[in-house]
Amino acid sequence: MLEENDGRENAGQKGRFIFIFLDGVGIGEPGMNNPFFAAGADFLPFYGPSPTLPDKTPVKPIDALLGVPGMPMSATGQTSLFTGRNIPHLLKSHRDSYPNSAMRKIIKEDNLLSILQANSFRVRFLNAYPECAQLFIPEQIRILDDGQLIFRDGESPPLRGMISVTSCMILAANTPPYGEADILQEKALYHDFSNRLLRDRGFNLPVFSPEKAAEIIFNTSGQYDFLLYEFFQTDMYGHGYTFTECVDLIRELNRLVRHLVGLLDSQRDTLLITSDHGNIEDGSQQLHTQNPVPLLVWGAGSEKLRQQINSLVDVTPVVVEFFRNPTLFD
Repeated sequence: MLEENDGRENAGQKGRFIFIFLDGVGIGEPGMNNPFFAAGADFLPFYGPSPTLPDKTPVKPIDALLGVPGMPMSATGQTSLFTGRNIPHLLKSHRDSYPNSAMRKIIKEDNLLSILQANSFRVRFLNAYPECAQLFIPEQIRILDDGQLIFRDGESPPLRGMISVTSCMILAANTPPYGEADILQEKALYHDFSNRLLRDRGFNLPVFSPEKAAEIIFNTSGQYDFLLYEFFQTDMYGHGYTFTECVDLIRELNRLVRHLVGLLDSQRDTLLITSDHGNIEDGSQQLHTQNPVPLLVWGAGSEKLRQQINSLVDVTPVVVEFFRNPTLFD
């Protein structure tokens, strides 16, 4: 378990720290089979041997295989990313979709949100759960120390098999998710930041442009030391949408990141973007890939953060150290 600090409040941390997790994104070849290349994604240049942003901020390829043969998967990749533990090595395989009890046990013991919270930092998961936010409280769902999920009797059975890594993290940290009202008040985002999916299901919500979504991320991040936003449409699109639809998705996501970078102060704020495994970067197929995943770190402390992160398991311990000892990253 990563140790807590010595009681100092916020250890001198300044500015925003925004972590955008993109599900299913690797660094692919620079060609028209790669939607990042086809979209001309200048702020998500996930192709080629040495990609950079327009300001020359480098994108670093980091390892998602973690020394275990086979195809990297979401559950083990995300648990490794957000706990700093090599889960495929512990389980001797890559495992897909939702964490099992062994992974939930580790998430309950140590995860990025809980560790920062235990060190007196203000943390927030930006994603809204408008259809089930009321369920993510201890009276409704709990993770036991052995990783078992305990549900209140009578809750919807489909939810039992659909508790993601980030959902386990907010349960472990006891930080209930945002709901529909928070989207309306422009404090939170759905995983589809545009809200189109929710509108299709009958929610009376506005359509957010990528720029509006970036402004919501920026504004909410000013109230916390650490903000996490999960975008898993990249993996969904890579698995089952047309190449043209994937290119359109990347163009919108690129607009969000471009606008967000324009709002941030490179001397004070930090933006970190990474993924759990490859997928959407190879439009010639609809499966996960063994490509390295991108590490995009922009702003304050970015060079030293980038230097110290070489695989999924490095992200959480290095980010925690950034908060606990920020002067080491000057």
